[in-house]
Amino acid sequence: MSTEKYNQAKKIIVENDDLVDDFGGASEEIIKKAQLVLGLQFPEDYKLFLSCFGALTFGSIEIYGVFREDFENSGVPDAVWATLNERKLVKMPKHLVIIYNSGMGEMYCMNYKDLNSNNEPKITSYFPGFYEDAQKNEVLYDSFGEFLLDMVNEEIN
Repeated sequence: MSTEKYNQAKKIIVENDDLVDDFGGASEEIIKKAQLVLGLQFPEDYKLFLSCFGALTFGSIEIYGVFREDFENSGVPDAVWATLNERKLVKMPKHLVIIYNSGMGEMYCMNYKDLNSNNEPKITSYFPGFYEDAQKNEVLYDSFGEFLLDMVNEEIN
């Protein structure tokens, strides 16, 4: 479990606190409940993100996370709410967890059917409303940490 890229991203986030709007860290109990509700185990780098930030707006980007226990009555940027909502609305597969909305119809998801060398989900694309057969689930990042590092670097450059 490599958290190196997550730690690099966190350093940039902390150094640019004028761009930060976070929800405060999620408790271990809320993180466990989120995993139970989704039926998945989060990778270590995402759990670190959740315990530190909950969810995060960094400049113009919004990274979905977990910040309240009432997932059913939450909203964006709650990853559990967004994922459950898409599962209901468009029958999004249960192996995907939404972490980012590009604003162009594409969702970035942790994909538990496409794992990296640490046996953690890669970040892949998902287009709600398209049949599963039509989804390419293009790999965008090897890990959540890599995704977060790229996003924060893009925002400050």
